Amino acid sequence: MPDATNIHSGAGSSSPSEAIQAENARLQALIDHPPQEILTLSDFHLGCGRNPSTGRFSRTENFLSDQAFSRLLTYSKAGAEKLLFINGDTFDFARIFRCPSLQEDFQEWSAFLQQLGVMKDAAELQKTVSRREKRFGLETDDYKSAWKLLQIANGHREFFVALANWINAGGLLLLSKGNHDLELYWPLVRKAFGVLMQREGAREDAVRTQVFYCDDSLRIGNIYFEHGHRYDPEQRIEGGPVMATNPDKLSLPLGIFVNRYLINQLEKLEPFLGSVRPTERILWMLLRRHPIAAMAILFRSLRFIRRAFQTSRIRDFFWYAVYIGSIAVPLVTALAIVIVGIFVFAHGPGQFLVKHQRLLTVLSVLGMFAPYLAAAFRELVRRLQRKREPQVGEDGMAAGVYKTIHDLKFPPARQIYAVMGHTHDQDVQRLPDINGVKVLYLNTGTWIPVWPDDRPDLNGQVLFPFVSFRRGQDGEYHHQYLEWRDDRGGPAKSYILEPPEN
Repeated sequence: MPDATNIHSGAGSSSPSEAIQAENARLQALIDHPPQEILTLSDFHLGCGRNPSTGRFSRTENFLSDQAFSRLLTYSKAGAEKLLFINGDTFDFARIFRCPSLQEDFQEWSAFLQQLGVMKDAAELQKTVSRREKRFGLETDDYKSAWKLLQIANGHREFFVALANWINAGGLLLLSKGNHDLELYWPLVRKAFGVLMQREGAREDAVRTQVFYCDDSLRIGNIYFEHGHRYDPEQRIEGGPVMATNPDKLSLPLGIFVNRYLINQLEKLEPFLGSVRPTERILWMLLRRHPIAAMAILFRSLRFIRRAFQTSRIRDFFWYAVYIGSIAVPLVTALAIVIVGIFVFAHGPGQFLVKHQRLLTVLSVLGMFAPYLAAAFRELVRRLQRKREPQVGEDGMAAGVYKTIHDLKFPPARQIYAVMGHTHDQDVQRLPDINGVKVLYLNTGTWIPVWPDDRPDLNGQVLFPFVSFRRGQDGEYHHQYLEWRDDRGGPAKSYILEPPEN
């Protein structure tokens, strides 16, 4: 077995086990004959993209950089010795809330599935869409996930053209599965990706031989790659990739439920809210502009998220109680103020103020300090956890991946790399040596706008980060951490600040 774990094949294999064996053999060949250069990026979060008719972007779309991505690949000049590795969350299936509704939608869906070898007519597909799906988007069945990928490809044709050109020029493409594109697990979705690539000009033989998938992690030379969501208590998945009670549907982490049933609805009001840090800021922003709509969305969505809580572990439930509580406190406070106002109006201000002076004082203080108390509580919990669980590195991501790679076998090298994404934070950390070999943790950030809580200078900016690895004459990979500068038509060194002291 190669160092890539849980690998599945896209199209054309006669059985899942044969597909796994074939994909493992291809990846083993890639490991045995590693490319000269690896271009690593992550966290694009492609959604519905640009409306083909109007040219406008969906309000829940975060990736607005199709043209910049295309120019990066053109500059990088694909070749047989170059691997483009998108390390998770390439696509954001959780953000595809648009559901087929018109007859032409179901006919398009049916025709696309026929291209994939699935025979479902429009009438049959229409019966499979539930009332809840019409509001929040389709579920995670493979044929429904194929519809979502079709919507992504229709809204990001330039992106798919860029990938098609890359592999047509001889470049290799590797997609790793993240927590927002878990649907890449399905062979049907991988087949759909190949068909959509061919629609944009990719050669069939290039799709078949130069596109790879990774479900979990991968080691190439002295580099370990992993998306990283399994070290995040809000995003990790316990058990297998599919639901034990319904193997036709994927097992989803709690964070995806929040995205599907809450963040998507809120971003219809204000785009990019999912990128705002810390989360306590989200609803205060909404309350200033859409107080009634925000409260309605929250209370309508939480009943669906509650179902996910009921199946979660106690530890994960605690973290999400903190997360949802920090978001909900502003709305609860606003609701309390409304209730007080109703009582004052009903009983008269004088009598109410005399009887409930203490209650009013408490509510006033709570309303004033609610966001600060929520933030303080979350910070306190994190500090206590750090003291209870001594960590390697500066955060749980670095500590988690260090533990993972500590006992792995690497070829002789002066430096080992652990490369991850997921957090959307560009980062470089020096970790303790392993058997006398230096260890460097790299996080490739994101290509969507960011609102980091400790970098107000970056609010709303897109930084286009990537890491380039080249093999030296010693056979070892060496890195450059760069950012694509679209204004210059070339890359530049990335600027990453040290973290704040705890």
